[in-house]
Amino acid sequence: MSFLFSLLFTLQAWGAEPGTCPDILEKRGSIQLQQMMTNDGFCFLSVGNFKSSGLVYRNYLFTSDGNLMIFNSFGWGDDSGSTGARDFYMFPRPLAKATYQWNDEARHLEVTDVTGGKSHFSYETAELIHMEKGQVTVDPKVHPDNKGGVEIRNYRGLLLDIGWAVGRSPTQNPSGWATFKDHKGQSCRVRNRDVFRYGSDGDVFFKYSDNDLARYLARVCPKIAI
Repeated sequence: MSFLFSLLFTLQAWGAEPGTCPDILEKRGSIQLQQMMTNDGFCFLSVGNFKSSGLVYRNYLFTSDGNLMIFNSFGWGDDSGSTGARDFYMFPRPLAKATYQWNDEARHLEVTDVTGGKSHFSYETAELIHMEKGQVTVDPKVHPDNKGGVEIRNYRGLLLDIGWAVGRSPTQNPSGWATFKDHKGQSCRVRNRDVFRYGSDGDVFFKYSDNDLARYLARVCPKIAI
């Protein structure tokens, strides 16, 4: 789990106001939910299965800049070969941070991300089972051949798919490709370096506010609807 958080901390996001992101650790069913603020002042929620064993598990992380990271651990071994991450960014982002609500009647955890969309997680499996703004498919197997095991289609908003990488976040490769996908089915590929800024210490920053992103896409990807 320590590598998961060290990986996440390289992905810098919009800062949260002091006091708005208290440390939280809660469990229901098989779900462990954790909320934390990093030293750089951004807030995230982590959802995972605390009953997983043998370091084989999948975690979902929602950050305050619209990132949904699906982190996979494949078991014992060096982090460079035994972990991987799939990254999405969701827009627009009217909310300051992700929030959550336990639904004991339905036995779901409901996470509201910064776009206002809800994602539902099963108490039994701690897996994502429904996404309000898109069609989600989840492979229950955690292994390196399924690219994180989570796919999002027909997203009703703007989705940035950064792809999959082993041993790091795919955002950490400046030369990698990322794909914007809109609600009309249009897509546009850009280089990571065009939408992320890279610090000298390895930190990765998403470059744009929603308004600045709209101006960038109007110039580079004019067919994309925001």
